[in-house]
Amino acid sequence: MHRFAFFVDGSNLYGAIRNMGLRINDYQPFYRYIYEHAVIAWNEANRASVLPPAQLRRIYWYVVGQIDIWDLNNPNTQQRLRDRYERERRFKSFYMSEAGRSMPGSEQRLVADRAWALCLEELQRWYGGLHDRLEGMRRFYHAVRTATDFIDIIECGRWRVDFMNFAVEEKGLDTSLAVDMVALAENYDVAVVLSGDYDMIPSIKYMKTRNKHVAAVEFLNGYPPEKKGRNFSSHIKLHADFVVQVYEMDLVRSGVASKVDARPETNSNYWPEE
Repeated sequence: MHRFAFFVDGSNLYGAIRNMGLRINDYQPFYRYIYEHAVIAWNEANRASVLPPAQLRRIYWYVVGQIDIWDLNNPNTQQRLRDRYERERRFKSFYMSEAGRSMPGSEQRLVADRAWALCLEELQRWYGGLHDRLEGMRRFYHAVRTATDFIDIIECGRWRVDFMNFAVEEKGLDTSLAVDMVALAENYDVAVVLSGDYDMIPSIKYMKTRNKHVAAVEFLNGYPPEKKGRNFSSHIKLHADFVVQVYEMDLVRSGVASKVDARPETNSNYWPEE
């Protein structure tokens, strides 16, 4: 019996789903679909004439669970942000322009205060939206945990907030995945890795020295055997024992996924939903 375990970088997975313009209807059949294709690909890689006995032991799904805490109503926090705002010339000039158009002929000092007020209001809305999205993701994780007993969702990642660029940087998720892949070695024979991160490569190399097989999952646009589009696992597939190719339209035809508007500025359905 060959035991399969999945190690999934949630943010990379959501990015691949978005890139293909898909929404996953139910993640349990989605992972089952990939598992079945992983068994076939493993069989082909080993040139076996008969599919060997296989068992899906666990799916370890690593996700963001925290965000940097900022009290944007605190005067000291607001002053810290304004000090940085004053140093970011391009950022500041945008809000100065916005304030100037609404206050023609006003003193520069008043325009500057209004510009900062506009900026702060937008920062508060954006930061509040991040909290709302994270809370929605947590509800989704709870629903998954309730519905299945073979998916472990590990909330180990944290969003580091960059206010001046309206951006978040993910921290901690890839490290936890790589460490657990080694620590949980006794639980599996074949590791199926859904990640595009360079940091996974040392763990993959190490597990192969311990006689573990490692598969990389590659998401491709279109129908088989078309191989156009972004390769999800481009950084790690050269180090894996075999590659599991998952095609956009196969996911749709199987009912595992459905097509949506993939443009990130108009649609966020690639993120987990309640």
